[in-house]
Amino acid sequence: MKKRLMCLFLMGTFLLIPITGCGEKQKTQSEIAVGNWTQLKNRAYILLVTNPKGEWSSSVRIADVTQKIVSSKGNAKGTWHIEKGQMIFTVMDSDIEEIWEKNATIFQDIVELTDGLMQLKDESGRVVVWKKTNAKKAGPAEVDQSVIIPMGPVVVNLNKNRSNDKDRYLCLNLNLVLKELMPDQKISPIHPKARDAAIIFLSSLVFNDAKDFDSIKIQTRKLVDVLNPYMNGFIKEIEIEHVIVAGEIEKVEEFIIEHTISENPAPEPEEGAKEKPKEK
Repeated sequence: MKKRLMCLFLMGTFLLIPITGCGEKQKTQSEIAVGNWTQLKNRAYILLVTNPKGEWSSSVRIADVTQKIVSSKGNAKGTWHIEKGQMIFTVMDSDIEEIWEKNATIFQDIVELTDGLMQLKDESGRVVVWKKTNAKKAGPAEVDQSVIIPMGPVVVNLNKNRSNDKDRYLCLNLNLVLKELMPDQKISPIHPKARDAAIIFLSSLVFNDAKDFDSIKIQTRKLVDVLNPYMNGFIKEIEIEHVIVAGEIEKVEEFIIEHTISENPAPEPEEGAKEKPKEK
């Protein structure tokens, strides 16, 4: 009888193993390391952005005594991976070589790596502490945690090479994709002069500058440089949500109405509200 009970106990133990082993899948170190990281040295913020493709970028921002970012010092980029408890950075390009030496391969031991904190020890034994910014739980398809500010619809009359050229209107619905923010840093609203500057730049373009999507993408990259002085240099890129080049003013009106309504939908009636009687 005792042998039988012992057999049943052992069988129960083995049956419990796969059950207790099931549950939420733990993140790998490579998955935890993806995100926006920052460290503070005196008044300099060193920013590090790592993505799931194994690429990283870094920049240095200088803050004043109020912690407001007042200038940018430089940028670097490269590739990264984790192997045998080390985070390995390859520096492909850099103009901040005192931090990221160009063409160097940097090996750092992982001391601690959590969703909010990363401590890495370099070859000299110095421990560098990184804190994650914009921490949030990413969905399966979410790879970029950049902050996006809708700029809304912008419509301009394209410039003409000749006075008798046909009128053409460039209609864009744009989003500003910002670089990583500092901890607890608030997003500033779009400066009114930034929109004016965008309109002046876009209206200086001729039809050949906007004849296809690739041409327009080139112009939006130039627009980043135009707008960044009004946004403290925080615009990473400009995302085109919708674009048309119209020859009729009616198409322009339709574009404006469509995108204005989608941004400001009419409020739904409250539940239980009485319908207003129709006038006879």
